[in-house]
Amino acid sequence: MPELLLELGCEELPATFVEKANHDLRDKLVELLEAANVLQPGFKSTIYGTPRRLIVSISGLVEKQPNEQKEMRGPALQAAFDKDGNPTKALEGFCRSNGVEVSSVRRDEKYVWIDKSVLGLPTGEVLQGAIPQAIRALTFEKTMRWGSARMRFARPIRWVLAAFNGRLVPFVIESVQSTLTSQGHRFYSPDLFEAKNLDELMLGLRARLVEPDPEIRRHRIREGAKKVATGDPLLTESLVDENVYLTEWPTPIEGEFKSEFLDLPRPVLITAMAKHEKMFPVQDASGNLTNRFVFVRNSGEDETVRIGNQWVLNARFNDARFFYAEDNKRSMDQFLEKTSTIVFQEKLGNVRQRADRL
Repeated sequence: MPELLLELGCEELPATFVEKANHDLRDKLVELLEAANVLQPGFKSTIYGTPRRLIVSISGLVEKQPNEQKEMRGPALQAAFDKDGNPTKALEGFCRSNGVEVSSVRRDEKYVWIDKSVLGLPTGEVLQGAIPQAIRALTFEKTMRWGSARMRFARPIRWVLAAFNGRLVPFVIESVQSTLTSQGHRFYSPDLFEAKNLDELMLGLRARLVEPDPEIRRHRIREGAKKVATGDPLLTESLVDENVYLTEWPTPIEGEFKSEFLDLPRPVLITAMAKHEKMFPVQDASGNLTNRFVFVRNSGEDETVRIGNQWVLNARFNDARFFYAEDNKRSMDQFLEKTSTIVFQEKLGNVRQRADRL
């Protein structure tokens, strides 16, 4: 069946934007193509997304819109005929512009009407308008402009691959010309390659260190983390999902930090690792945190990267230990008193007063 393939390439999208944008792009395309009457019953759609690309494939399109009979309203009766009932120039011009005879005109109480045969457009031409419209319809929590671009988008658009039945769908969006080429991993395989259908695109990307399928990346992260961890990694769903959409070729790697930092409270350790550094803490069989962690690199293993992540995490824990020690020098009453200097709302007093009211 005829297939549409669209890959929207851009600078790295925030991890929380990718999945929604992928679904929204597919849904808007389907909506526009259904309205244009170029989708067959039982069509199928597939989406894949990474930080740098949104991929939509829709199979089950027709080659051409069906011809339609449309009822069109013409001039008002008073303008269509003179007092003797003869057609006016207004009516003749209306009929001539629509390719019908004056004798075929129907009339009601107020207007004249014609039935016009409208020839369907090739689906490729329909897509030239529908794809840019679908891209422009995407919305994000935060958007930006870049260069001379007028449209707002989450990140700058860098390339667009658009193919229908293996042929280019030509259009331009914000100075970016659609092509039949994609590109691999930004740093490790950035070369361009041609893809005319989804199978070619998937093979080309995987050969260039990009895994387009988020479910496969999710599996790699989960299973890879379990394999490399010296213990039990805390694979929370939210952190796994975040790493899925932070990487195109995820590789879990274990690191370790100084065991002296294990004296810090568990929530402090987990917050530093999971929230700030997107790392998975590692527990022992008793459920206690160890001085190991797992981070996900966007490519293969590299000892320099492991050492760098260990250095960063040790520095963060060192800061956390300092602030934790400083906080322990004060009582809860002292912290509570400080809230009296924080304005809650001009007419409602400070934060301490609000807490007392509660």
